[in-house]
Amino acid sequence: MNKISEASKQIEGQIIEWRRELHRIPEVSHDLPKTADYIFRELQSLGVESIIKNVGILRNGAKSCGIIADITGTSNGKTLAIRADMDALPIREEVLSPFASVNGNMHACGHDAHMAMLLGVVKLIAERRSELKGKVRFIFQPAEETINGAVPMLLDGALYGVDAIIGLHTGTLWNEGKPGAIGFRTGALMASTDRFIAQFKGKGGHGAMPHLTVDPVLMACQSVCQLQSIISREVSPLSPAVITVGMINGGAAFNIIPDIVRIEGTLRTLDPELRKRLLLRITETIEGVARSMRGSAEVTVIPGCGVVQNDDEVVLKMVNIAKQALGDDMAHVISEPTMGGEDFSAFLDKVEGAYFFHNATFGDGRDMPHHNPKFQLNELTLWSGTAAMTAFALYWQEDIW
Repeated sequence: MNKISEASKQIEGQIIEWRRELHRIPEVSHDLPKTADYIFRELQSLGVESIIKNVGILRNGAKSCGIIADITGTSNGKTLAIRADMDALPIREEVLSPFASVNGNMHACGHDAHMAMLLGVVKLIAERRSELKGKVRFIFQPAEETINGAVPMLLDGALYGVDAIIGLHTGTLWNEGKPGAIGFRTGALMASTDRFIAQFKGKGGHGAMPHLTVDPVLMACQSVCQLQSIISREVSPLSPAVITVGMINGGAAFNIIPDIVRIEGTLRTLDPELRKRLLLRITETIEGVARSMRGSAEVTVIPGCGVVQNDDEVVLKMVNIAKQALGDDMAHVISEPTMGGEDFSAFLDKVEGAYFFHNATFGDGRDMPHHNPKFQLNELTLWSGTAAMTAFALYWQEDIW
């Protein structure tokens, strides 16, 4: 496996160049024509014969721009899928570099690096086809940032015939290991992400005479506070859960009580059963507060992605393979999960697999949070992500684990 690491280091310049080319052309959601064309051309240049474009069935019946590509080994075996997300964010980049985006969007979450590292895996696997058992399917997925890219690809057969799947997230999400290290965790790694919208209806009037009104502003404020009591008084302190209201809209003047006020928020949890119960309690609480104040509330829940629930056996294999490929000091257990979400969970609902983190930090002031206009990542770490995924693809079916 050390040879895999050496091979990854040898193509480090190519991985970085892929990343920079993709960083120049960030696109968002399902609208990724330049990105998809670039990936397709590079897959062709790497000698991949089985490539399918426009994978993904959208709600309106249109096709998305996902790509799947297969490399089949020379001996029988199972099929492993490896996924990289493709989309960027509608953020104007503030990092000055020769490859900075100029189109108003930005790869501020590392997806450009995900695609580049996976292209590196494609190259190394294509060169080692004789060592490969079964098949590797490479999934390039749109619309992860809007958490609606995985399901359309599933509906279009992206996991047909697949036995297991892996994926990674690079950047500054996890920095417990040194730059380039791989982070693993069994069980829940990332939270479910649901959105709720509540519209409070009252009776507007003059701010000087509130007794003649039914105040939806006060309903909204009371509901926001009451929602936090669900977490503090109805959820075990040992069960992570978050309810956040991020938007309150209503009113047109300082001295006018409006008829309608709207709030929007998110629920995050690591427990699928708790998720169901809390979504019900959010609706009950908001409606109850509104009724108690002589008004009404209409609550809409928009389901997001589920919990990223890793398969223990796959994680164990990945840890052992990564340590042999990269060294014991380059693979670490992630100390705690994150309440951030990932629609990779939709793939894990269908087949066993694991999602892991990759440390691409600098260790200095250049390290910024994801989704920040000054976000950067340490390109000198990207080879290790390629090495870890390549080694897993080649050795995960061995009986030694």
